[in-house]
This record gives sequence, C-alpha cells and structure tokens, in this order.
Amino acid sequence: MMRLFVLLPALCMSTHMPEWLKNRIKNADLSDTLDVCNSSLCQQPTRKYTKMLSMQPGVQWMQHGGYCGAWSVQRAALAKGAYISQQQVRDHAKFGGGHDEEILNTNIDGAFSRLRIRTEDFKFNVLPTPQSDAYLEFMKKHLLSDNPVIWMVMFGADSYPDPGYTMDNQTNGVYGHIEPVVGIMSNHPFTDEVVHDDDVFAYFDDASKQTLYVSANKVAGTCNYGGSQTCRASCPAGFFGIGQCVWNQRGYIYAIQDFLDERDAVPASLSISPFASEPYTRGGDKPIEITGTLTAKGLKAGSKYDIYRWGSAEDAFVYNDANKIATFIATKETHTFEDPTKFLSSSATYYRVVPASSINVIV
Repeated sequence: MMRLFVLLPALCMSTHMPEWLKNRIKNADLSDTLDVCNSSLCQQPTRKYTKMLSMQPGVQWMQHGGYCGAWSVQRAALAKGAYISQQQVRDHAKFGGGHDEEILNTNIDGAFSRLRIRTEDFKFNVLPTPQSDAYLEFMKKHLLSDNPVIWMVMFGADSYPDPGYTMDNQTNGVYGHIEPVVGIMSNHPFTDEVVHDDDVFAYFDDASKQTLYVSANKVAGTCNYGGSQTCRASCPAGFFGIGQCVWNQRGYIYAIQDFLDERDAVPASLSISPFASEPYTRGGDKPIEITGTLTAKGLKAGSKYDIYRWGSAEDAFVYNDANKIATFIATKETHTFEDPTKFLSSSATYYRVVPASSINVIV
C-alpha cells in the first residue's frame, strides 16, 4: 500500500504532509539527472497534437508551511524569462492566512504585482458554480498561447480548509498544494476551443524531476460542505480515489502572460543550470551561482535585438546601457543566448529581448 502512496504528488501545507512524504522530499536526488518514471502518472500518453512549454521540473522547499506556491511562481516566471528564488517570491507577498507570507489564493495576486508579473486570473469568485468546464477552457486557452498556468489542487479524503486557516469563507482555502501546469495534449486540432474528456494536461508536482499527466475528465473533484465548516475532498484521479484534483465549484487558477513592462518585447524563456533545486537559504544554506540560458522566439531574420538584464523586481524594465548585456542580429526565428555572467540562486533576475530600434535608452 505504501508503495502506491509514494507515487502521489507532494502536499504543500505542512499540516497535511505525511512523514513518508517529508522524508521523500528530504532524501530526494537534487542533481539534474531526471528521475526514472515508475508510475503511470509520469508516462506521457499518445495524442495527435501536443503543446508543451519549455519548462524544467524540480523540488520545492517544504519548510515553513511549504513553498509550493512560491516554487510554482518561480517555474512559471522562467517560461517568460525571469528567475525568482522561492524566498524572493514569498518576500514579495503579504500575509494571506497561512504560514507567514506563504503563497495562497488570498495573496498570490499581490505577489504577482510586486514581482512585475502580468497575469489573468480565473474569476472563481465571480463566475457561477460549478466552474470546472470554464476553468478547463481557461487553462487550454492560455497553454495554447504559451502561457503557463498555476493551479491549486486538493487531495481526495482530506478535509478543507486547513485547521487554523483564518480566511475561510467557503470560497477560499479548498486546496492543499499548488503546481504549475506546463502543457496540453489532444486528439483534436488545437483550433477546437472545446476541452474534450480525453484531452491531457501536463504538470509538475514540485516534488520530483518528472512531468505528470492527467486527462481532462479527471481534473475536477468534489468537496461538499453540507452543514459543516469543512468539506471532505473526493478526486477521480489517483489510486483508490485519493489522488489530486481541482475543486469543481471554484478553480484557483492563474495564467502567467508576461511582465508588467511598457516596452514591447519578443517572447523569451529562461532555462537554468542547475535546475532541480535551490539551496535553502532561509535555513542558513549558502546560495549558489546559476547559469541562465535565454531562448528568444518570434524573431525576424536580419533584425537587430538587444538583451537586457536586471537584478531585482524593483529595478526591472528600466532600459539603460548599464542593463544591456548583449546585442545580436537574428539569423532565424529563434535565438539562444547563454549568459556568461551567472546569478545567485537567492536572486530575482529578469531578462528581456527587445528590437534594438524600439528603445529610447535612459542614460
């Protein structure tokens, strides 16, 4: 029985995390060698059409309530060209009802704003319920637009909200983990906006170096309050019905579109090395140097582009010579740039690729 449980995704909130799972994360291989897939959850299904974003899996910090929300923001930001450490994400949030500034649905929007990240939220407090059909379509639309998605999931047989959660109005807190959604697969052309039952969403579980997969008809689950102050979740996916799912009544889901920058830039994603984890600086570990490799897309051959880099959210998107690190002339639609100057794992480092003629440089 325990062998089956080990294959389930990790929980974010420490009050829910079982000891065996804490040990799994604690003893995880944090090298950049991808994990061997020993579960049907990580076996990529066959579909005619596939859209996978260029993103890297890895392992979150689990202390202080769990950093699953911060880790998910970090991974989503990489898809748009920025590295933001887990602690930097939490440092840019305000108290939301969890453990200090733990990222939750109550404070994630403020963190996005202070981190200069432009998002579209699924309107879970506005749209009629149940919302599962609407949030599946929301996710599909954004993934096909190269926008990573963050979802907040609950686990079957668990009760929600968490004990001691201070912002329970029966619309908040019905989840125990936060993850990035990184792709979609379908047997139907992507021009079809409908989400079909056999469509597949790809996601990271924040606890392994694997990509996991779930069919669209197993994303949503129930959590019925009745006359109680808490509800007990039931999920269609996973073993014995205790896998993960998104509450069918309200979808805590966020699409990362770009940065809050007035300048036009070409799409760019950032990969990092090492990628699997970052030192736990809050616990006293020393930060390490990271190599960033930027991939720009949508370029026009023969046109000149500038690459800018900033070392904090507060300084980001001030275009001056000090922040320009490279210029290139595109020879094809894509261009890859490995930054020779490393950055610290504890940092917030932003990149932008802009047409050279479009910037009035501040001197």
